[in-house]
Amino acid sequence: MLLFLANTLEQLDLALEHVVKGDENNARFGLMLTDNAVEITLHQIAIDKMNHLKFFSNLRERYEDMPALQKGTGQHFGPKIKFAKLEGKISNDVADTITILHTFRNEVYHRGIQHEPILPTLAIFYFAIACRLIRAYDPPFLSWGSNLKFPERTQKYFSKNIGMPGSVEEFRVACIALEEAVNYKPYMVSENLAEYMEKIVEEQDGCIDLIATGGPKYLTRDRAVIETQAWPLAFSEAGKRFALENSWNGGSVAEYVEWFTERYPLKFRRDPVPAWRRRVEGVRLEANPHRALKKYRSFMDQTASMREKVHESAVQVEAYIDGQIERMRMERR
Repeated sequence: MLLFLANTLEQLDLALEHVVKGDENNARFGLMLTDNAVEITLHQIAIDKMNHLKFFSNLRERYEDMPALQKGTGQHFGPKIKFAKLEGKISNDVADTITILHTFRNEVYHRGIQHEPILPTLAIFYFAIACRLIRAYDPPFLSWGSNLKFPERTQKYFSKNIGMPGSVEEFRVACIALEEAVNYKPYMVSENLAEYMEKIVEEQDGCIDLIATGGPKYLTRDRAVIETQAWPLAFSEAGKRFALENSWNGGSVAEYVEWFTERYPLKFRRDPVPAWRRRVEGVRLEANPHRALKKYRSFMDQTASMREKVHESAVQVEAYIDGQIERMRMERR
């Protein structure tokens, strides 16, 4: 088990090297390494419990969370978090945050640039959480063999005494030192998430203005939002099915879209920007960084489809404006 502690410290030490540099690329690597350290610790918590129950068969017969434990020792990340929470190793807030940040880790690894401007902040936040989770890990026993060797990165954290070249206390002191080195401040999570959200909302605000005033016809902002959703939906498979099920009697394209707009349960019937700005302020004023992250994630998930539609419509309007400019140039020749 001493080698397990040393290997986990190695992950954290390497993660720290990237996290403290403060740029997006290093934050991405740091987030991945931190997530790996968290995962192996959560997995070990479940393994320790399973081994304990195997040794004390009378306890195993009375243990009520065996299905959760068996899943926790498997390959999937979610059950490991669930089991650690059942065992009281992590709070609900921390469990939610680890789940979100593990998802972010997968997104930045598998899909390239994601959450780019806030990655340095998230990497620091996750690293601090990891240090506290790993520091609290209580191994059931310590073992060592003469053929074993500490990873080079972690040798500096242990005394290398003869017989047992390290202790749990040294391991915990190392975790405290690593957390201090990253200089985590809880308030920076809310501030940076809100700043990024605000930038997104203001970009959407400009796009809606462009859609309302720059196209072939002038629209109110509410109408621009409605039509931005209605046009692509009306000709989608879901839209066609809705028309069939609701007795569309036929007519022109414009008449169909108008009919569809009046009846289809569009998610947004008015300009969402004022409500989105209130959500930004809600994150900015959130003192609990775990809840701030949860609010940010909810906003990003719940608005993703609409934000994409607004962006696409704005691009189309820009193309229309460019076409009009080019047509006027041709007419002047």
